[in-house]
Amino acid sequence: MMAKGGEILGCQGQSAIIIGGATALGLIRREDLAPLIAYSERVPARALACKIVAPTQQQAARLLDAFECSAPLHCVVEDTGDRRRGAVRCQILRPVRQGDVIMLDRGLYLLSPELLYLQLSRGMDVAQLWMLASELTARYGLDTRAEVSRQHIHRASAAHSKRFEEADCSLSVSEQADGDSNSLFERAPLTTPEALRTVVESAGHGPRSLSHRVASLVLGGARSPKEAQLAALLALPRRLGGRGISGMELNHVFELPRQAQVIAGRRAVEGDLYIPGIRRNIEYDSEQHHSDSEQRDRDIRKANALRAIGVDVRTVTRTQLYTWNVFNALADSLARGTVDRARPVTASLKTLQYELWHNMLVRDEERD
Repeated sequence: MMAKGGEILGCQGQSAIIIGGATALGLIRREDLAPLIAYSERVPARALACKIVAPTQQQAARLLDAFECSAPLHCVVEDTGDRRRGAVRCQILRPVRQGDVIMLDRGLYLLSPELLYLQLSRGMDVAQLWMLASELTARYGLDTRAEVSRQHIHRASAAHSKRFEEADCSLSVSEQADGDSNSLFERAPLTTPEALRTVVESAGHGPRSLSHRVASLVLGGARSPKEAQLAALLALPRRLGGRGISGMELNHVFELPRQAQVIAGRRAVEGDLYIPGIRRNIEYDSEQHHSDSEQRDRDIRKANALRAIGVDVRTVTRTQLYTWNVFNALADSLARGTVDRARPVTASLKTLQYELWHNMLVRDEERD
């Protein structure tokens, strides 16, 4: 696609345009660009010193056309004088030299996933940050260009958001189908939680900053957004609205003994969310599998094999996940025996947990 990128820019390598922000996130999400991004060379941003510029309006138009993107084109610059208007949106990212950029073509670069996390983290709350970090470290890609048919989502009113104790505790938004699956594709993680944390620290964001805390807590390797959301609701500390289940692992591989292999029909199985300390595996049961008898059979055999080796298997369905009072009771039971129960469960704690649930599942359901 970008074989003539240098000609499009007309820069011949004498200047560097770095795509960032929403444009970079959109490109990273695209399935057709995944090979280009995965195999492109990484360059230390400091090597581009004094070369980083904002594209002209003509260059921006050419790039938007080449990548089939909608305006505006989001770029990163180091000087306030490089900002432009029109089809170009530039943001100053002073710590840009602390990380790498991806060389798409001559004179054209893309923020690395680590620097993109650093840039987009500004102004995000814990739910948004967790999902961004999860996506960058996941085993899935989320191509938002894919047309996903969604049923109407019943959303909570502003009163529900502000005071859940006055809301209908049976609030459920689970009637829609699992639309995420239509836009997902498998790929290797773009980065790791450790790499995110390193860049955040290099930029001077200390352990008390939200971007650092999320990078330190996020579980890499999620296979779907729903898996990442469930992990956040259970693994995040209670002060951030989670259930405080520590040591949780995503997609733990269980090597099965012979008898369990016969039950499962395979030598090893992957758990969704595994808590090693109490040998409990939590599975998310997507509604898309309800009509797939073969998949249902594989899931049942997997659960029976895990029980045969002494692993407690719990299942969370979409309806349970999206109905607050049901999920609240289920999450409390899942956390039992894994957290310090000496700490009282106060009304303020439940408010935090409801708000995280609401922000993670209801508020951002149509964010993509």
